[in-house]
Amino acid sequence: MAHSLALAAGFGGSPSPNCGIRFDSASPPTSPPAERRFLNEVELANRWGMSPKTLTRWRGLGRGPVFVKLSKKVAYPLDGEHGVLTYEQSNLYSSTSERVPV
Repeated sequence: MAHSLALAAGFGGSPSPNCGIRFDSASPPTSPPAERRFLNEVELANRWGMSPKTLTRWRGLGRGPVFVKLSKKVAYPLDGEHGVLTYEQSNLYSSTSERVPV
């Protein structure tokens, strides 16, 4: 099972013209379709300046942003109708006397 590196004259050379790898910036490669982005528990906790345990507690209480559970991993969608960005926008207040939604 030998793998071809498609490099000219050994390692560290230039890629051969027909290897499908381009290093020029003249024409960027076509980007894949937009994928949904997620934040893990630690990333979201760091973003909000809180402990990841707070997010764990909120999930148990049914509070906070929606999440996806993939086996033992938890992920929060960043964008979309119920994503973190929408959650942040819906929790903006102009006064401390505004009532927090329950």
